[in-house]
Amino acid sequence: MKKYLFFIFYLFIFFSANAQEINSTVNTKYLRPSLTTLFFQPKNSAEKVIVNKMAGLPVINKFDDNRINFNYFSTQTTNENQKKAEMLRYVELASNPILAKWWNRDQNGDFNADFVSKRGGYSAIDADVIQANASKTNRIEMIGAELIGKSYVFLYQIAEVLTMEQVYDKKDAINRQYSNYKPVARDDEGYEVSYNVYAYKLNFNDSVAAVFYNDYWTDAQNHNAQKVSKWSTATFPMAYKTSYRETIRSTQPKDPKSSAYLSKKKKSMNELLEDAAVIIQSKSVEELGMKLEDFKAVVSVFKTKPLSAKLGTKESLYIDQRFFVYEIEMDANGNQNKVRKGVARVKEIADNNTTATGTTKPSVFQQQGGKKLYEGMLMESKEDRGFLFSAGYNSSASDMSVGGINLAIDYRISRISKVPGLAFGIDFRINPMSDVNPGNNGITNGIDNFSGFTYAFDLNCSKEMYFTRKGNIFVKPSIGVGYMSYYFTSSDDSSILFTVPDPDDNSKTIHNKDYEWSSIYVPLTFSLGINLSPNLVLFVKPGYLVKFATTTGNGGNLVPSGNYTDNWGFDKLDILSGKTTLTFNLSYRF
Repeated sequence: MKKYLFFIFYLFIFFSANAQEINSTVNTKYLRPSLTTLFFQPKNSAEKVIVNKMAGLPVINKFDDNRINFNYFSTQTTNENQKKAEMLRYVELASNPILAKWWNRDQNGDFNADFVSKRGGYSAIDADVIQANASKTNRIEMIGAELIGKSYVFLYQIAEVLTMEQVYDKKDAINRQYSNYKPVARDDEGYEVSYNVYAYKLNFNDSVAAVFYNDYWTDAQNHNAQKVSKWSTATFPMAYKTSYRETIRSTQPKDPKSSAYLSKKKKSMNELLEDAAVIIQSKSVEELGMKLEDFKAVVSVFKTKPLSAKLGTKESLYIDQRFFVYEIEMDANGNQNKVRKGVARVKEIADNNTTATGTTKPSVFQQQGGKKLYEGMLMESKEDRGFLFSAGYNSSASDMSVGGINLAIDYRISRISKVPGLAFGIDFRINPMSDVNPGNNGITNGIDNFSGFTYAFDLNCSKEMYFTRKGNIFVKPSIGVGYMSYYFTSSDDSSILFTVPDPDDNSKTIHNKDYEWSSIYVPLTFSLGINLSPNLVLFVKPGYLVKFATTTGNGGNLVPSGNYTDNWGFDKLDILSGKTTLTFNLSYRF
């Protein structure tokens, strides 16, 4: 019976691979990938701590766990091409225990389909269950055979581990060549780790499956000692897919009295090394997930009111994860093409971390632009990095000191906060002043005109809120706290010194702080956003800004009187005042 079951698996693989039409078709089925992690030989004790920790970490939930016990990779060559060839040979040797795990090879050398069947059942979605219930063939078990072709190997190389003291030493060594050298602040302890990760995929196509079945398959009912012996040298082709390199830090403040330790205890240096392993794992999966098609979740729209699809915790969905929604169209040559109809982000995540029953609860999505969507359309994950960069102009008729050219960047923190649309941002404005009269305020005399510029920046928190079905338009309220400054650089009075000696170093000069006035402000905005495309957003951002009293750079008070140029806020330098603003921005999501 087991042999017959495997034969069905084999035929399923063979005909699935060879029953392709001449015309191209769009892949509409998501097959859960599996992951094996392998490592370069650690060069020292610090690298060994990281590698040991990574080897023991559970595989991230979106993957089936294909961890194996396998030797470290080691090479002596400095030739890059030879190194790549040796790496490929190494992972091909690992294909033997990977396939042994897939086919549940026992101590006698016999295979069986129990493990493949189990994974097929776990990977199946409701549509597979419904289709299987209407079929005489157990198609759920057959899915397991397809999953073998989604077996990935990540080969990690820890390139360099530096303590923060070594990092600071390197920075100081570079900075010493400059005349204004100052030692860097050595506030943190921990590690900076550089690493590479290389991704490979098992090529288990129909011809490879045929070799496996004909040359190596043996089971308890038909034990074949010759095939068991032959298996020890068996290897299978692996394809190099992509690579990624990065430098991360795992640090903490040196000072044990730091506010960072109010809610957590100070970690040992060994614990910081182990934290680096966790960061490397999550960062690698995130970055390679954007490069590898098999890692992108694919599913059909289940319902449109609300927009929902049967993915969830099993696929490691996260709040605000982006999906494109496509309609599949046929061209004149009979080829299928994906035509994007909309963009959606995850709003509510269903717990589907069980075997599908046909009645799994779907996750809910928020459409964020596009056209009307229909049930059955194709959804595919297209993750971005969570940044929104904006550029535009900020107009303030009541106070141009907080107007001018506007640059801003937001970072979506919804993945951490679990609140859809939540973001943290930095807003910067700059506006030139030419021949303005600041009035008589204790510093300026009310007679001379001054030139320079104003600048302002604030930290803010915002939330995108959608009320329409298509999501082409949304609102985005925000609140923050900021700092603004009048920075004067010239005047009618040529005797005024705008540059003075630095009191800390007479060989240097600084800007005269009497002519650098600053204040704190609180910005409140209620933006209207229009999604022009998945990446482009147009913002119209009316706001109200509460500006506190202004002081000089030396802490001196400013009391306005006399004549002054209107609309620059010179009339209310000494009091709390409110300002209206209107910003027009074109923004880019990435």
